[in-house]
Order: sequence, then C-alpha cells, then structure tokens
Amino acid sequence: MTAEISQDRKGAIVIGCEGYVGENLIQQLSAHRAYGTIYAVVMQKKKIELPKVKSFYSDIEHIRFEKFKANDLFICYDASFFNSGGKYSIPEKQYRFLPKMIKRAYESKIGQVMLLSNKRTSSDALMPVNRTRGLIEEFVIQTGFWSTHVFKPSLLLGESLNQKWGQEWAEKIGDKINSVTGDWLKKNKPIEAEVVARAMIYAAQKLESGVHFYSSAWLQDYADGKMENRDIRKEDRK
Repeated sequence: MTAEISQDRKGAIVIGCEGYVGENLIQQLSAHRAYGTIYAVVMQKKKIELPKVKSFYSDIEHIRFEKFKANDLFICYDASFFNSGGKYSIPEKQYRFLPKMIKRAYESKIGQVMLLSNKRTSSDALMPVNRTRGLIEEFVIQTGFWSTHVFKPSLLLGESLNQKWGQEWAEKIGDKINSVTGDWLKKNKPIEAEVVARAMIYAAQKLESGVHFYSSAWLQDYADGKMENRDIRKEDRK
C-alpha cells in the first residue's frame, strides 16, 4: 500500500481514549503542532473539551474510517478494556469485530498505526486478556500498514512513578539490582501512561516504514531522556 503521510497538520484517530494512555494521548495530540484534527472514538457518549478534538460515539462493530481525514491511527486498549465488569470494558461479543475494524482502517488508506500492547501479550498466552491482546497485535502486524509501531510496556501506572516507587533510595537499589540481573528491573518496572502516550506520538513523527517494536526497557530509556532510535530485539518482545 502506498500512503501519503506528512508531518504537518495531520489527522489522528484515537481508539481506546477512555484508558490511561488514551486520555493522556488525546491531551498531548491536542497540543501538538503536527496535528490539525484529532478524532476521538468513544464507547460512551461524552464531549471532550479540547482544542482540535472531535469526539465520535461508536462501538467496535460500527466504526467507519472513511469520514475521517487522518494519517495516523492510535489504538490504546489497555488491559482494563478486556477485564469484564470494568467501566470501559469491551463486551466479549464485540471481540470478533476487532480484526474487521483494523482491516477497515487499512482499506481506508490510513498509513500508520500505533498500537498499545504489553510485554506479556501473545496469541498463545494462558491468560485470556494477554491472549486477546496478542491476537490483536498479530493481526495489526499482518495487515500490512505502511508503518506499524507496537508498544510493549511491562505495566502501566496512572500515577507518578516517584510516588509509587520512592525517589533516591529506589533509584540506588534499582541500579544495583539491574547491574547483577541484566537490567531485569528496568525491563519489568511499571511506567507512567503519560510517557507511553508521549512515546507513541514521538514514533508517529519518524515516518519510517515497516514494523517497529518498543519494549518496556526502551520506554524507560525514553522516559529518562535517552532518545535511542532502536527497536527491541526479537527475544525481548514478550
């Protein structure tokens, strides 16, 4: 597929904007100079009071992309969307429409997709949530968008990492653990949703074709200001 993608006044579609990452992403996209219009697809009717943001109510089955003038698609389903009983959980009967939704986005000439996944997602995972998200990840990759960016944090935090982990003492202990475990803590440390959202926007501006993965360790480096333009190794994807 040949897609015309620019870096200025782009259109963006955000699916899953009710979650931690999605909420942060909408706010950041609204303030980003590269985007002219942001289309927020919501599962419950609500108005989002942000500049450049237009909200559209739709379930997965009926999402249509033809009416959106957009270059970038952000899919921000975190684990809460697949846990039954959650405020924004996706009804299981809607799961089967997820591949169709992704295929419709591709057929509508959307050039690149940024997908929120997880370190533990896999199509053969034992936990249903991880297995469902793993199947979504595989389908997005196999669909063949001009550019696909998959983000695989270990665990998301909605609050500050400093509040959760402590400050100087946690950093000192963490550095010592990492030095003897091959960066185990770095690869498994929770990360703020705000950082993941910022990284997704950063990746969307690179305009690089192909499939790109961003591990939890990469995200930690990004949060620390290390702008490493690298993909994760194959063995790090899970």
